[in-house]
Amino acid sequence: MAETGGDGGKADGGALSHVGLFAGLEPAALETLEEFTFRRTFAPGEVIVEEGRTGNGLFVVLVGHVEVTKEAPGGGQEVIAELGAGEPFGEMALLGEWKRSASVRAAEETTCLGMDRWVFLAHLRRDPELAMRVIQFLAQRLAQADQKLLQR
Repeated sequence: MAETGGDGGKADGGALSHVGLFAGLEPAALETLEEFTFRRTFAPGEVIVEEGRTGNGLFVVLVGHVEVTKEAPGGGQEVIAELGAGEPFGEMALLGEWKRSASVRAAEETTCLGMDRWVFLAHLRRDPELAMRVIQFLAQRLAQADQKLLQR
């Protein structure tokens, strides 16, 4: 599983500027954040994060796509979302040591950019604009989850 670090090497090429959570931040702020990211490639079917385990950071799909699953009431896993290039997951783990609310697995060979909580929190203290973006992003995700619950 990928919950720890990665295969080393910082990310390059402005990958974070294409992620809604980080889009619009000053280029210098993005560059600083990206210096502390890592890349990791996952094989098809490989679990990236596991429901119920404590997370330590977020991932962004760079290439490929992932399936977000939750344990179904009768057993097994139910796919609740699919995410592709530029889409983040695990963002709540950036703010605290909460258990993952869902599992995420690679649906095909998938490369992700990862960022550990300690890096994010250090940057958050220096950049209030980033704090506002995170709050807005999490509120949007919460609203989407509420809407899905209402549709059931």
